[in-house]
Amino acid sequence: MVSFTHHNIRLDDGTLTKPEIGFLISESSWFQSAKRAIELSFQDEIAGKRIVDLGCLEGGYTVEFARMGMDALGVEIRQSNFAACRHVKAHVDLPNLQFVHDDVWNIEKYGEFDAFFCCGLLYHLDRPIEFLRLISQSCRKLMILNTHVATEAGNPNFPLGEMTEHEATPGRWLHEYEPSAPDLDLEQIRWSSWGNPRSFWPRQEYILDTLRKCGFAMVFEQFDFVGDNIADEIKQGYYATHDRRMIVGVKSS
Repeated sequence: MVSFTHHNIRLDDGTLTKPEIGFLISESSWFQSAKRAIELSFQDEIAGKRIVDLGCLEGGYTVEFARMGMDALGVEIRQSNFAACRHVKAHVDLPNLQFVHDDVWNIEKYGEFDAFFCCGLLYHLDRPIEFLRLISQSCRKLMILNTHVATEAGNPNFPLGEMTEHEATPGRWLHEYEPSAPDLDLEQIRWSSWGNPRSFWPRQEYILDTLRKCGFAMVFEQFDFVGDNIADEIKQGYYATHDRRMIVGVKSS
């Protein structure tokens, strides 16, 4: 049986995939902020632009990008999540929507994209800087990152290590799972890394620096993903308590 853990998507028949969430993914501030970044970058030329949703989970964002008229591809490695993506695909009439069951590290074989959407993935990788360099090569214009970052103060909400350096970048290691655990089943840990038992969180300024060095003429932090109460969110909301950021890179045409 297909199960959804987070993405509440309205299917064509009106049913919702995760109604207990209380709001549609299309209404979420995370999607709306990404939509604004796309509209600003492509304006009246959105239709037909290629976008890839990396580590797309249950395909909610991918669907909404397709509904915007983009050629949307969702990439997901977990079979349990991919089954949810296939369920969504079968219940929406969107020929411009596709999903592939693959590792995001294989993205080069899918060609170039006008836009990359990397939400909830970067902080699950053990080589995030290398990954940013990889995907930047296939990105024609827009890069949207929604990720946790390491800070000097650390964060008690996550099992993070001490500040260190990896890939010539300051950051902190995150323990994801114990690889020697006898009952380990990565398919059942649907929100964890895949194949690397620990992940590296770079500091925010080094993510920005990497994008700039990868050819993005403009790099910035986009704050409206936190919702309407930006000041409160930055001071004491999820932005502050979980060190979550939305970082955008735009290449010049």
